[in-house]
Amino acid sequence: MSIQTESIDLPGHAPGSTHQLIAHTFDGGKTQRSAYIQAGLHADEHPGLLVIQHLLHALVTLDREDRVLGRIVVRPFANPVGMGQKVFGMPAGRFNLENGENFNRHFPSISNEVRNALRERTFTRNDTAAFKALFASVLEGRTAHDPVAATKLHLLREALRHDILLDLHCDTCASLHLYSNRVQTRRATRLAAAMHIETVFLEDVAGGGPFDETYAEPWRVLHEAGLVDEDHLGFCASIELRGQADVNDELAARDARGILRFLAAEGLVDWSGEETSIPAPPHIYPLEGASHVPSPATGIVVYHRNVGETVTQGELIAEIVPLDGKLYTARHPVHSDVDGVMIVQQQFRLVRAGQRIALLAGTEPLAHRKAGQLLHNF
Repeated sequence: MSIQTESIDLPGHAPGSTHQLIAHTFDGGKTQRSAYIQAGLHADEHPGLLVIQHLLHALVTLDREDRVLGRIVVRPFANPVGMGQKVFGMPAGRFNLENGENFNRHFPSISNEVRNALRERTFTRNDTAAFKALFASVLEGRTAHDPVAATKLHLLREALRHDILLDLHCDTCASLHLYSNRVQTRRATRLAAAMHIETVFLEDVAGGGPFDETYAEPWRVLHEAGLVDEDHLGFCASIELRGQADVNDELAARDARGILRFLAAEGLVDWSGEETSIPAPPHIYPLEGASHVPSPATGIVVYHRNVGETVTQGELIAEIVPLDGKLYTARHPVHSDVDGVMIVQQQFRLVRAGQRIALLAGTEPLAHRKAGQLLHNF
């Protein structure tokens, strides 16, 4: 039984300013398998921050009872720079105000270095310890001098030490869903079932350099080389914990129990919380079939379908009410372009022309959606 807390100092933005990354490590020492869990990479997404607190409380109890089997590292907030950003009192933690970049884009990639190492060295199949040591050696010589770049480097270094990465996010107003990759459909389905998540988006290559994909990239190189099978492949998922306003103890405790259920299934904890209901099997959707529906006009959006409800192609799902037209100006209709489910809506109902007003999970890939270009910067 062992609990350790580590604090890493980051470069400051200005003289006299400092930022820190904190992590709590639980190590049962009964298995070499490990997991890394974080929240708040998008610092204006707060449900995960509370889920982490419930998870930490449960892990402390499990540690006291000697029921932590593997190594679990939990970071209660992953973006101290973003957490300090406010514009006239409103959180602005999705984009770096220094340069406008999405905090969850352009993480450093090590896939080319891993490919080069495979040409020069011989590895034993499924030797995950050797693979993690390789990842660490590639990142060892990298440095970063501004706080955001340093944060990304530290987060990736930590994540690549582990067999599992769970990155907790949310959307504006949304139903519970997650993102993972096709090569790990079975484990993504296991995670969804554990957390009672009904919608799972899967992709091969999303593009844009998000945190979970830069974790998955070197593992994918090893998998394509035949050096690691699915059971030993590093697994990652971005879990979208509903919407920004869905922050309360009941939901957070439920989600923390779901994470514990998954960790137990992965052999990292001895935990068997009671099921209060039987989860429906999750629905798998291609990320290429995710439709980011733009607003056709500026005005107030009125939705005709709620998040979580099914939609059919051609169905009226929303209307835009213009505010600056003549009296009795007609509303602008918005129709679904997929058969699927309404996943995301806008929390603030005043929208601009071209702004995303909905995310729909479609069952079939859309012609304009291309692998490697599947993420947007909003």
